[in-house]
Amino acid sequence: MLEIKNLAMAFETERGLVRAVNKVDLSVAEGEVMGIVGESGCGKSVTLLNILGLVPHPGKVLSGEIMFQGEDLLKKSKKEMRDIRGKDIAMIFQDPMTTLNPVFRIGEQIRESMRIHGLFKDVKGGFFKSARKHAEKDRAVELMEEVGIPSPETRYHNFPHEFSGGMQQRALIAIGLSCKPKLLLADEPTTALDVTIQAQILALMQKINQEHGAGIILVTHDLGVAAEFCHKIAVMYAGRIVEQGRTEQVMDNPHHPYTQGLLRSIPKMSSKKDRIEPIPGGVPDLAELKEECAFYPRCAKAHDKCLSQEVPMFDAGEGHTVRCYLYG
Repeated sequence: MLEIKNLAMAFETERGLVRAVNKVDLSVAEGEVMGIVGESGCGKSVTLLNILGLVPHPGKVLSGEIMFQGEDLLKKSKKEMRDIRGKDIAMIFQDPMTTLNPVFRIGEQIRESMRIHGLFKDVKGGFFKSARKHAEKDRAVELMEEVGIPSPETRYHNFPHEFSGGMQQRALIAIGLSCKPKLLLADEPTTALDVTIQAQILALMQKINQEHGAGIILVTHDLGVAAEFCHKIAVMYAGRIVEQGRTEQVMDNPHHPYTQGLLRSIPKMSSKKDRIEPIPGGVPDLAELKEECAFYPRCAKAHDKCLSQEVPMFDAGEGHTVRCYLYG
C-alpha cells in the first residue's frame, strides 16, 4: 500500500543542510502495523510529516519517492494532497492539547473532516444542508462511542478542556477514523498518558486495525509498545533505518549494535542482577553527518571499515535487513 524509496529530506540552516531523513526505504502492506523506533531526534516524526506533505519551511525533499497505492505523493499538487489528507491517510498527533482547537466543540471537530471531504455529499432530505449535517453528526456520535468516549451525545458538545488527556487522544483517533482512511499515521500517541490509559489507547488502535483493516505506522521511543503492537519494526538512527524486520526478528535476535544497545537499556523485572546498560555518547549532529556509519563513535564493535564508505543494507534472511558490516 505504501512504499518509501530512497527518501532524503533536509532543513536549510545557517550551518548548512540538516539531514533529518537520509535515504530511507520503508514499506507497509494493507492491514499491516509498522513500528518506527529510535531516540528523540532521529527522524521518526519527520518521516511521517513527509508522507503527508506537511514538512515545515525550511525543510525540502532532496530525493526519493513516496508511493501510495501506486502514485507518488511527492508529485502531487497541494490541492491533491489536501484531498488525500484525512481521507485516505490520516494522522494522530503526539499532543492532543496542541492539536485540538480549544474554541471548537469536540463533536464539531470530528464532523469537520467529514464535511471537508464531502463524506455525506449525496445525502438527500427535506433540506439538503440540514440532512447532511444530521448525517455527519450521527456519524461523529457513532465514532465517539466506537473509540470509547462515554455518553457521546452529551460529550459531543464539550470543549477540549473538558476532556481528560486520554479522552482527548480518543477524540483525535475519532477524527482520524472519520473518513475511513486506508493508512493511519500515529506519532507517539501514548507518550503523555499514564500506563493504564496507554494500554487502553493501544488496544483501541489494535481493534481499529483488525476491524477496519487500516494499515498503521506507529512512531514510538518505547520498544515495549512496539513489540506488543507492531507486525514489523524499523529501527532509526540519525535519519537512517539501521535495522528492519518482523517484530520477533528485531526483538529476539537484534543484529545492529544500536538495536542491541536500545534493548539493553530497558529495565528488566525478571532479575535483580541485570543492570541497565545505557548507550554511551549522544546522537550525532545531523548537520555534520558523513557517508560513513553515524553510530561509529558510540559502537563497541566498530572497526576501520565502518569509516571507509556508506554502509549499505545487508540481508540477514527472511526479510530481516541490517545496516552493519558485521553482517556484510
